[in-house]
Amino acid sequence: MRRISTYVIALLALVGFSVFGASPPAAAAGNPCGGSPYACADGKFYAWNGDNGARCEWVGDAPTLGSCTNKNYLVGNYGYACSGCDWIRLYWGSSYTGAYFCIPPGYGYGQATSPNLTFNKGSGLAGYGQSIWYNAASARWSGPC
Repeated sequence: MRRISTYVIALLALVGFSVFGASPPAAAAGNPCGGSPYACADGKFYAWNGDNGARCEWVGDAPTLGSCTNKNYLVGNYGYACSGCDWIRLYWGSSYTGAYFCIPPGYGYGQATSPNLTFNKGSGLAGYGQSIWYNAASARWSGPC
């Protein structure tokens, strides 16, 4: 029961900042933060630990996801607008290794609402095609991917 209530709290926090979706379509549904991918920007990337609901956050690159490594069930990109550095590459392996999944600015994804997301970039690399949920180990800011 604690895990479910923790999940609901984290999900509500994430919904307040993002648009959920399986991929970043050009014409996404309205952003609850005001329509701009940067309306809720605080310069951070977030992940939530699915075992205890703890939130992990970074301003810079994260060669590991700390207590959220391989335990992520929610992720969100609230980076500031910048050229070539406001997307997140979420990697299967530590230190930016293996396949990755891209999170555009202003987007958040949750396991409950986007259960089929996979590491879909880097064909042939370790982790390619695997679920991002409970499998992410590092994250790096990048340009669009």
